Amino acid sequence: MRAVWRAFLGALIVVGLALSASAPAMAQNGLERFERDIKPQLELKKFTYASGRPLGDKGFILNDVVAIVPASEATGDKESTVKIDKLTVEELDFDRLKKDTKDGTSPRFAKLRIEGMTGDDELFSSLDSYGVPRVPVDLALDYRIDSEAKVLTLKTLEIDLRGQAKIALSLVMDGISDKSDMDSAKDSGRLRSASLTLDDKELLAKLVPAFAKEDGMTGKELVGGALDALAGFAQLQTGETLKALDAVASFLSDWTAPKGPLVLGLKPTKTAGLDDLDKIAVPNALSTIFGFTATYPATRAGAAKAGAKGQ
Repeated sequence: MRAVWRAFLGALIVVGLALSASAPAMAQNGLERFERDIKPQLELKKFTYASGRPLGDKGFILNDVVAIVPASEATGDKESTVKIDKLTVEELDFDRLKKDTKDGTSPRFAKLRIEGMTGDDELFSSLDSYGVPRVPVDLALDYRIDSEAKVLTLKTLEIDLRGQAKIALSLVMDGISDKSDMDSAKDSGRLRSASLTLDDKELLAKLVPAFAKEDGMTGKELVGGALDALAGFAQLQTGETLKALDAVASFLSDWTAPKGPLVLGLKPTKTAGLDDLDKIAVPNALSTIFGFTATYPATRAGAAKAGAKGQ
């Protein structure tokens, strides 16, 4: 798990977590701590920023960042450049990211925002073939692990493709500690609550026809197939479950021009894990067991059972 977090932090460096001055031996503020404890572990060919300042002893702000990633097999043997308008790190668990920190422990907290990120590598051009423009990307992360209670609180994980779509996730999970790795988290993690917001502007209108074309279909046919599958599931549902499915179906039907965000929620009556998924087939279990909710401003009653005919 520690290796995963180092890789994640390395990605942050690639997009701008870097400074140009060497830190004093007894660094105290967030900017100095980053230089002293974290930057020596990471490599960039070159980086610059127009201005920066600390935010207390756990954070910092950088403006107009330019980072050049060295050519490697992972980058197709080409250098890549990433630019960021503004990087704000309000909190970062520097103590857990030091080189000499005991392996197997994860950072206990982080709160950061990346605004106006652009780049010239494959990551930023991956949607070119689908007609999606290369727009600035905004990212936000805010989480905390309570080591003693073994609770992970993800307040925000947000990705915003400006003018195209925004996705935001929040959740609370029991059974997760700072010593958990991916495999153990899947087994021991129990979901207490979660919320997923899909705020689409133009992305679906570009991606759906492109994906459908690859399968020899039209966008309407592809979405229609999904709606028919949802309708088959909806036939045995009633009450709050059916109401939530109507919201999902209405959002899918409006894929060419959504009329607002689709907000999905989960709040199980008891904490839920992967071993509970087989209960979904029980009529109305989505709402009575998993506490599933869905809201969409243009929800149409009956949309879930209508299937493709509701488009």
